[in-house]
Amino acid sequence: MRFLSCTLAAALLVGAAISSLAQSLPRRAFVGINLRPITDSIQHARKLPGKNGILVTGVRPQSSAEAAKLQANDVVLRLDDQEVRDVPHFVGLLKQYKVGDKSTLTLLRNGKTMRQRLVFIPYPTETSPRYTVEYGSVHAGPNHLRTLVTRPVGVSKQAKVPLVLIIQGVGCYSIDNPLIPDDVTRRMVDSLSRHGYATMRVDKTGMGDSQGTPCQESTFRMEADGYKAGLAAIQKLAWVDQHNIFLTGFSIGGILAPLVAEGAPIKGIVTWGTASRTFIEYLLQNKRYQSELAGMPYDQLNRQQQLYAAVLHLLLTEKQTPAQVLAKYPNAGDLLRFPQHYTYMQQWQDANLAEAWKKLDTNVLVLRGEADFISYNEDQQLIVDIVNREHPGRATFQLLPNVDHGFTRARTPLESMQLGEAPNPEKNFEFMNVIVRWLDDKQKQRT
Repeated sequence: MRFLSCTLAAALLVGAAISSLAQSLPRRAFVGINLRPITDSIQHARKLPGKNGILVTGVRPQSSAEAAKLQANDVVLRLDDQEVRDVPHFVGLLKQYKVGDKSTLTLLRNGKTMRQRLVFIPYPTETSPRYTVEYGSVHAGPNHLRTLVTRPVGVSKQAKVPLVLIIQGVGCYSIDNPLIPDDVTRRMVDSLSRHGYATMRVDKTGMGDSQGTPCQESTFRMEADGYKAGLAAIQKLAWVDQHNIFLTGFSIGGILAPLVAEGAPIKGIVTWGTASRTFIEYLLQNKRYQSELAGMPYDQLNRQQQLYAAVLHLLLTEKQTPAQVLAKYPNAGDLLRFPQHYTYMQQWQDANLAEAWKKLDTNVLVLRGEADFISYNEDQQLIVDIVNREHPGRATFQLLPNVDHGFTRARTPLESMQLGEAPNPEKNFEFMNVIVRWLDDKQKQRT
């Protein structure tokens, strides 16, 4: 099942311009492997004994992997004495290694098992002709999180600069991707920088350089606390226009946004393809809609929904563990697959999003792509209705044509689903023009 996600990412600023976000996290090691999970089709095509391991799809120049002579189509089976289960497990294993460490990879290449020595070198930093970047950090509970603050070039040191805190989608991935110039988040930062906006990104715990709780074990509240810590750090930056701080929440970022903004002087919030009803309501609709798009027979779909409703009640309302749920419904394993820990999902269900939106007195722009099969108009309109009932005229909803949840150019949800396996589907970034125009308009309003 696919649901709310946003797979969804300059030279260091000289001096003490962002002293409250001083560099205090070591740079992670640069392994330099493009990878993907072992799917059924990959397992069959390569005659693999199982789906454990990861497939190398490319090796980046000047990386540890290149020095170790790794090649595309290698299958990594072990890292030192640890068997590699899947992509998140492999990424987690890599976190234990520091720059200068050495390890041994056990590979399958052309049907033969081999071992390669890997020496870890430091990861590059992000650069851009449009903005400077400060690599800093914040603390949130037990976690030490990487922050990236950008400032547009050409802005005088005396100028107060509006800033956008970017809240990413669900799942365990880093927003610090200096080697991917077409990374979606970087393109957003580039667009905002061209129009005079500074930005902040906060990496999730256990991802990128961030240290602390492994991402796959983190919770909904823990993630919100990380963004709150980032927002608190922004409010200490002397060069930021404190009257023009905005949040953008993509996918689950739009769910977190009102919780992060609570009690803070936020000028406005932009959401993209998000949800606002209870998690169970959303999941049931999402499962039905995606199953219909996939052509599931309606009698089978009905049985699926009955089982799903029972499973979700036990997991999300009764707060049982997946093991307890499966003990009662052993055939429900596929219905319990989530991109985060089950406690994350339980806390999402407990969040009163209507109350969170009701508390806010700020401008809100709610966006959704017309080809999105992961979010729904009902949720977007509900946010607008909640906000406008308390503060008439403060919120608007816009449905944008020819774009889906992940910013791929598509005309319909079905086309978007069919493009899901395409290697490099065309993106449609017209939505950034909509966002920038709205930000510019709200900047002109007095607080």
